[in-house]
Amino acid sequence: MITKTFIAGLTALGLLLAPVAATAAPVVQAKPTTLELDAGGAKVKLKKGDQLQIKGKLGAKGERQLTLGLDVFAQVRVSASVWTNIYTRSCQPNSTFTAKLSIDASADLRLFFPGTSVYASATSNIVGVVVI
Repeated sequence: MITKTFIAGLTALGLLLAPVAATAAPVVQAKPTTLELDAGGAKVKLKKGDQLQIKGKLGAKGERQLTLGLDVFAQVRVSASVWTNIYTRSCQPNSTFTAKLSIDASADLRLFFPGTSVYASATSNIVGVVVI
């Protein structure tokens, strides 16, 4: 009788200590996004002191309008793989925006959207800006 009780106790203890298979909640994937930069061409010449007019559009497949308040950053390349923010703008209700940028030296320019839990991050095409 003591042996049966002892074995039953060990079995119960084993069940308590045994790892339980956890079920994870399904992973929600962020919606793919696109980001377009229009600065007047792939390479733009700009006189020193002038401002560069740009247009941007952030989109997600199947959606006409994205959530308001999504920030997009204008960035310039400072080294082979390093970009720095020079301007931040929130998108309009139609997912577009315009901006005027002051760029003092020739540089590559792009737009960057860091993403959210709903929308994936995105980078735009790169535009070469030549300051003369």
